[in-house]
Amino acid sequence: MKELQIIKNLYKDRNDSARLDDCFFFDGKYLVTTDSISDKTHFRHDWSSPEDIAYKLVEVNVSDIAASNGLPKFAFLNLGLSEISQNKIWLNPFLKQLKKSFKKYNVNLAGGDTYHSPNTNLTLTLIGETKKPIFRRTGKVDDLVYLTGSVGLSKLGYKILKDNMKLPQNLKKEALHKHLRPEARLELAKFIGSRYEISAMMDITDGLVQDCAKFALASNLKIQIEIEKIPRLVEFQKYIGVDGILCSGEELELLFLSKNVIKSTKNFPVTCIGEAAKGKPCVEFKLKGKKYKPTNEGFLHF
Repeated sequence: MKELQIIKNLYKDRNDSARLDDCFFFDGKYLVTTDSISDKTHFRHDWSSPEDIAYKLVEVNVSDIAASNGLPKFAFLNLGLSEISQNKIWLNPFLKQLKKSFKKYNVNLAGGDTYHSPNTNLTLTLIGETKKPIFRRTGKVDDLVYLTGSVGLSKLGYKILKDNMKLPQNLKKEALHKHLRPEARLELAKFIGSRYEISAMMDITDGLVQDCAKFALASNLKIQIEIEKIPRLVEFQKYIGVDGILCSGEELELLFLSKNVIKSTKNFPVTCIGEAAKGKPCVEFKLKGKKYKPTNEGFLHF
């Protein structure tokens, strides 16, 4: 059974769309999100250092809070530790980086659990606050579709590690950092939320193919993406192709909808890559004016 089918079954007796958002919003100001990362699914011990893994665990959760226009405040940490990760040689640098990341975001660790696991399995739950939440499900017809930064770097980093792909040194360094230590766009999300009227927003974790489809379903819209507008397309395409760019996951970039015409700057890298239209919820990709159908959906858990 696929992930979306599992989620639908869990919520089939409830008539609400909150389950489609990055965070659950409650009591007028609180946000809560949870994410797990597991050995051989989200990282590999032979590729990632303990510091890399701690860094990633915090960032993927902060990214959900950022996409909902909030600030993280409290954390609950569950550590499923294997023979590798329960060792002091691994655990000490992991915990040191974890504390450093919590300090970076002013997050207070409030509780959690530890247990033995055959594979390292790490879960973080964050509670955040917001004065004005932004959801996935509130997009509007004729909104423009915006993307922060670029997509494709994480896939390039994966190919370097898995297939020893050869890249120019600067691009190699950038791609490896993006894959091993993706960074939440918290400051950028704060800027966007304070300067513009944003209809809906989410972060890119499963790639544009899957995430645009989720966005379309949540907001009941047809999302139309013009592939040639995606930043650095030509630069990345020669290494991983168009589908590799569209399916690159764990980028932690922001995808958002707005009626505003927003211009990119050096400190505010944002690009309009499409628009939202009325119609059956779906995503349509176009390349140079012609419909483009990706042959790859990207990573699927099941």
